[in-house]
Amino acid sequence: MEKNDVSAHKPAKLLVVDDSENARSLLKRRLAMYGHEVMAAANQNDALKALQNNSVDVIFLNMFLEGQNSSAFLKTLKSNDNYQNIPIIMISSNDDTELLVKCIEAGAEDYLVKPLNQTILRARLSNCIARKEAYDKELQYLAQIKQGQKQIAAQEKMASVGVLVTSISNELKNPLNFVINFANVSAEICSELIQNLESKNLFENEPQKTILSNLKKFQSNVSKISNYGRNADQIIRFMLDQSNTDNSQKHPANVNKIIGQTIDMLMSSYKSKGSTNLPQITTDLSEDVPHIILSIQSFSKVIYNILDNAIYSVQKKYPDQSLSEVTISVKNHLNDVEITIRDNGMGINNDIKNRIFEPFFTTKTGGMNPGLGLSTALEIIQDLKGGISVDSMEGEFAEFKITIPKK
Repeated sequence: MEKNDVSAHKPAKLLVVDDSENARSLLKRRLAMYGHEVMAAANQNDALKALQNNSVDVIFLNMFLEGQNSSAFLKTLKSNDNYQNIPIIMISSNDDTELLVKCIEAGAEDYLVKPLNQTILRARLSNCIARKEAYDKELQYLAQIKQGQKQIAAQEKMASVGVLVTSISNELKNPLNFVINFANVSAEICSELIQNLESKNLFENEPQKTILSNLKKFQSNVSKISNYGRNADQIIRFMLDQSNTDNSQKHPANVNKIIGQTIDMLMSSYKSKGSTNLPQITTDLSEDVPHIILSIQSFSKVIYNILDNAIYSVQKKYPDQSLSEVTISVKNHLNDVEITIRDNGMGINNDIKNRIFEPFFTTKTGGMNPGLGLSTALEIIQDLKGGISVDSMEGEFAEFKITIPKK
């Protein structure tokens, strides 16, 4: 293969700008013979339309367009962020060195003089294509670096958040325990006082009745303090649990078994809180799924959080749960294992779909969930070199797909 042979590069998209129909056609045919896709424009307006609708690798621009200033057009292209890195080869019918130098200074990559020599044409085109390929690769590398920087920043942020959450939570646990315990003791004292006083039938006049009424209000208030304290304690425990994403203890594990145990644990958790109106979780687990190296606790946390969101969604949509559907399936693919969790609940609004994996973002009401579930799930799966995707239609369904590589 010759050093500057155009065939050394992938087929390119070329644009020929020339007001002469014969010149356009001739150059277009010649360039097409080299295996490239060639477009043509008779003037600057047509050229701009072609550039707006197509990705162009090299432009051939006639230096003398009738009634138009090609030098000014060249400067316009080179000052536009969308076109400034497209190599431009100027074509002239006379070898005017001074004019050619001005074009090069204005940003043109090269020039050709008519009649065009085929060997020189191919060599200079090859150089321009190589330059465009190098620029495109540079853009790809920069995009990869930028994405990598974002991921590192996100990981550092999550690490900082985890340390902060752990520190604050531990600081809050002791005083919160005192609040809960003293509230419980106060409620018990109030209950004993009310029972003793009512048994002696001492509340016959208005002042005495007022005392009894206020005592019952106080009992109710300290009971609320105790309940809210326990709710706050649950939130702290939840945040501590979610911020603990140490996946160092990994070993081959049965994905189907973990899912079954997680479902049992989740349903038991709901029932322990007094929930009886629960959806049926349907499973479809492939039996040929191999053991995957992972942390059982962390993977269970992922399934637990997504299923918990699914149950919340269908409970919100179907109060009696007769029409609710929550399914989880496992499929064994060639290189990975795919876990799909789908529900026919409220779905996810398109405006927030790209935010659901953000730390502390939640649509749940009641203050019982600080919004770490999905962000933690994403972090755990990414640590396994896997991925999570979501598909949803608001008011219809939500479907999460988890892929974990086998090796």
